[in-house]
Amino acid sequence: MFWNKKNKDIAEECSKLLYLWLSKAVTKNGRIHAEDLISAAAAIAGEISIEVAGDFNPRQHSFPPGQRVLSAKANELFSGDKDLIEAPPNSIVGIFRDRLLAGGFNREDFPPSLKEIFTYFVANIGKAEDWGKVPLSVPKDNYPFMMPLQVAYESRAAVDKFFAPLAGDNKQKLRAATLTLAKTVCETRDVLDRRVAITLALETVNGMSKTAPMTDAAMAKVKAGQKT
Repeated sequence: MFWNKKNKDIAEECSKLLYLWLSKAVTKNGRIHAEDLISAAAAIAGEISIEVAGDFNPRQHSFPPGQRVLSAKANELFSGDKDLIEAPPNSIVGIFRDRLLAGGFNREDFPPSLKEIFTYFVANIGKAEDWGKVPLSVPKDNYPFMMPLQVAYESRAAVDKFFAPLAGDNKQKLRAATLTLAKTVCETRDVLDRRVAITLALETVNGMSKTAPMTDAAMAKVKAGQKT
């Protein structure tokens, strides 16, 4: 009926398509590395957060890719400058939190405070070995194999394709990406320690929302053997 179409949550539908694509993209030898799935979705959400914040264009900018670019607007989008419980329901943390709580997670599964995520990021930026990645406090056995900066760049065509119905509405694109991220954590809840999975997701979104993404121009220089 026409009213069913009218009431369909387009962002939700787009998020499901992206999740299915990501699941296939990170499958190696018939297996999904859960940390790569979560990290990939978080990297995409982080890059879209940069787009929504509007400090610069994530696809066309003059920053060296991988450079940390701190942003008050990114913090606002991330959690409304509030802690976990108080984060607005339309913020990244709020959408993520509410979807996980509705999916069977408990408050105890989350980090005690978002402050730990912010302070760990700031205290650990600037390490050469972290280029293209984000500082992670999770055990090293739970580090993703895939580089978030590379994943976000190589996923753009898919994101554009699956989020096409949301073109012109960047906030809904960010919501859809966050819903995708929440689904990756929900789907891997019996594979990973829940606190580890949630921390990996939130630290990666926060870190990538404050990291200059790869651009086509910079990639062309890399392929030509030049420094970016």
